[in-house]
Amino acid sequence: MVDEFALMRRLRAEVLEPALSERIFRIGGEPHRWFSHVIFISQGRLVIGADEQAEVLEGPSLAVLPPSPVKRLRLAAGSRGYVLGAAMDVMADAIGDYPETPAIRRFLSHASVFEALDSAQCRSVEGHCQGLIGEVQGQGQPSQMVISAYLRLLLLWAWRHNMPNEQAASLTAGGVTLLQQFRQLVEAEFRQHRPLSDYARQLGISMDRLHAICRRHLNRAPMELLHDRLVQEARIRLERSDRSVREISDGLGFKDPAHFSHFFKGKTGLSPASYRKAVRQTSVPSSARVNVEYHDWP
Repeated sequence: MVDEFALMRRLRAEVLEPALSERIFRIGGEPHRWFSHVIFISQGRLVIGADEQAEVLEGPSLAVLPPSPVKRLRLAAGSRGYVLGAAMDVMADAIGDYPETPAIRRFLSHASVFEALDSAQCRSVEGHCQGLIGEVQGQGQPSQMVISAYLRLLLLWAWRHNMPNEQAASLTAGGVTLLQQFRQLVEAEFRQHRPLSDYARQLGISMDRLHAICRRHLNRAPMELLHDRLVQEARIRLERSDRSVREISDGLGFKDPAHFSHFFKGKTGLSPASYRKAVRQTSVPSSARVNVEYHDWP
């Protein structure tokens, strides 16, 4: 379950209204570095990327894109569409734990493009996009349940219509793909403090192989990466919310505040209270930063 405090900063929902001139926007950069994106062009043309690797989408078309480095998108004059993005934990909550979940997770690990949608397909996809954007931009607190439902409908539609497509570029292969899948699992479940053997079992690999993949690509052990994610989330909550240390400890799944404080100080050199005070009064010393930020994962 995605924490309500974090929900809105882990979503992107934009309507691309027709304009008189070309517009340029980006995916893959902060604050959306590790977002998956669903882009629907109902009319007009969108160019994703540049040079020989550019992908041209003629509306009506849909693109499902995994997290990636920064890509420039150019929307032609008069075009209309939607850009929807979500962090990995939001996506994980949307796809849930159903019989289709493993297949959808694999589907999301590479880019997929659906072109020349017919009128019925357009109505279906656009209805889901409008529903999600209406929930995010409407009055009051957006409902996580509603957002997850619309995302799930969009992803199910794309997965069911997925066909071999030479224009759908594979993100990666081999160990990097498994590393990204491990990251997705971590993002969804790091608050539960599950043993690493559970992650390896879900990935269908041995503990030794999981350790070897993490070492080869990041020079970090799997447990270090799990701890990095916990530390990052703790730092965000200490910096940006007024929750007590006990509330943050509970929200991150620690058995008690003492255990949380011991863990946090061991990783940063500061107790949670001292870290919050340092952030709000001065700057945090470099020794308080984790060695590898979570966004450095591939």
